[in-house]
Amino acid sequence: MNKNIVKKLQIVLMSLVVLWFTACSEDDDATTGSLSVISVKLNDVVFIDDMQDVPVNSTFEIVFSSAVDPEVFKDAVYISTGQENLPFTAQYLNQSTKVLIGLDGMAPNTAYTIGVDSGRIGVEGKMLHQAVSYSFTTENTDTNAKTPCLSASGDCMQRLEFLDNSEQSLSFDVYSNYDFIEDTEFVWDFIEKVVVVVHGANRDADNYYGYMINSLQSLELEETTLVIAPYFQNNGTAPANGLVWNDSRWREGANAGNNNSGISSFTVLDSLVNRFSNQEKFPNLETVFITGHSSGATFTQHYALANKVQASIETINFQYVVANNQYFYYPDGQRYNEDVASFYEPMDCAGYDYWPYGYEFAVPYLDGVDATTLTEQQVSRNTVYFLGGDDTSTDGTLNTTDCQATLLGSNRFNRGENMFQYMETFYPTDHNHRKIIVPNVAHDGNGMFNSPEFKDYLLEFE
Repeated sequence: MNKNIVKKLQIVLMSLVVLWFTACSEDDDATTGSLSVISVKLNDVVFIDDMQDVPVNSTFEIVFSSAVDPEVFKDAVYISTGQENLPFTAQYLNQSTKVLIGLDGMAPNTAYTIGVDSGRIGVEGKMLHQAVSYSFTTENTDTNAKTPCLSASGDCMQRLEFLDNSEQSLSFDVYSNYDFIEDTEFVWDFIEKVVVVVHGANRDADNYYGYMINSLQSLELEETTLVIAPYFQNNGTAPANGLVWNDSRWREGANAGNNNSGISSFTVLDSLVNRFSNQEKFPNLETVFITGHSSGATFTQHYALANKVQASIETINFQYVVANNQYFYYPDGQRYNEDVASFYEPMDCAGYDYWPYGYEFAVPYLDGVDATTLTEQQVSRNTVYFLGGDDTSTDGTLNTTDCQATLLGSNRFNRGENMFQYMETFYPTDHNHRKIIVPNVAHDGNGMFNSPEFKDYLLEFE
């Protein structure tokens, strides 16, 4: 009988122990349990991961499924730029189930991550099992910022104003990726390079602007480079009171055809150069590329040796890129005989040393400038001949009838080769000229300016 009582007591005690442990376990789940994030807002707007243009002074709101422990939570939350954690303020609402995280004075245009580490951050040790993190980028509050215009539309057109000899206004249009003419107060401190690209005989400045923009975009240089495409117009396209050149002599520096203008095509480019060489407005500009293809190359080669502005600008590296040119200026009467591979002085071609082939009868822009000065400028200025390896056709627009032109070479490729050979022969240690051949490209401006060779050349100045 006593044995049965003891046995029953043992069973009862064991049952009580089991109940006690079960109760303790259930109570532990109730007090610790899990914690989860219900919602996240940024400045009272539902937060989306990788949000952009976040104000530099912002407030994040995080709502949890139950209360957090402020002392533990403050060590679990972080706001980071990837290199350092930012200070923040925390306000606990709704019995600490809602936390407002204040961020003041974040850097503009910067990527941040806000996160909460996993752990027992809840009251009574409740567990946040999975860490959470969100990324965002602050707004660009820099007032000294611009967005480039990348399409050859009216939105990218800028207008220069000139006065003729009667003090009447005359205008000239250019395509540009930035409003550097209209915005007279802006400081272009992010511009490191300028590229001026001159169109060919078709006067398709819009196309050449597009060629150059595409080239720079492929190198991610379109935002730090000012791109300008001058538009030399005739009566058929020019606006009222616009400068006009009704023949091809714009490429040689001739004056516009407007009455009393006295304004050379070179004067137009001088005006542009004077604007972007202003160190107060372009304090970080290092290199200026003036380039053109075909007739634009003629303009570039002649402007390189003739312009009057470079000599007074010592802080900028000027580069002249002459692509697939047909007409070259020579400092003297020597021409290259391709048959015997040597230079000689022709005796049977009247006018072969007239402008634009030589110094005689030069354009009014050069009044007062002697031939010696032009030679010194031509030899010393950085000039690069870009030659399309397949630009060897004698059909189409190649001048093969005038002896002044044919003396330059049998095709455009050879004319560029001969010009460079002249510098190598007569100024071997003094000239600053280069030759770069672009394989498998003929007379094609887009092919030249978007070639690997042209892009590699631009990257030399990075």
